[in-house]
Amino acid sequence: MLNNKTIAVVIPAFNEERQIIQVLSTIPEFVDRLIVVNDCSTDRTAELVLKYIQSQQQNGQTITAIHKPKETKYNRADVILHKIKEKELKYFIPSQVMNENPEVDRIILINHLRNGGVGAAIARGYQWCLEHLIDCTAVMAGDGQMDPHELHAICEPV
Repeated sequence: MLNNKTIAVVIPAFNEERQIIQVLSTIPEFVDRLIVVNDCSTDRTAELVLKYIQSQQQNGQTITAIHKPKETKYNRADVILHKIKEKELKYFIPSQVMNENPEVDRIILINHLRNGGVGAAIARGYQWCLEHLIDCTAVMAGDGQMDPHELHAICEPV
């Protein structure tokens, strides 16, 4: 957390087995969730991320997905908004969250079921963050070309 706000980093990844662990291991501690979206890599990217997740201690902070609201006479707008979000899913690449405990795992691995490109991977990561009410989301490439120390300056104004 930073200034009492949840922070996530979306990491689109395609064949990043050589760099992905370095990227994950250098993300600052104030980042609550790292969302790795594996865009049908043909190398060991997904396998290495899963092993890394299993080797890490949980951060203890639970973040759960927004569930379908039960309709009352007071929340019609929330119910309609939820239905719209469900319909929007058809525009995303089919994917699967690979974590056994996504509510508490700091690193989330989402595997695309077909290749969609970097834009689709970023969009899927943002979608996960919206579903989990993350306050601030940044994007970092899975190849290690971005300096994780810049995240504080990026997130602080938000």
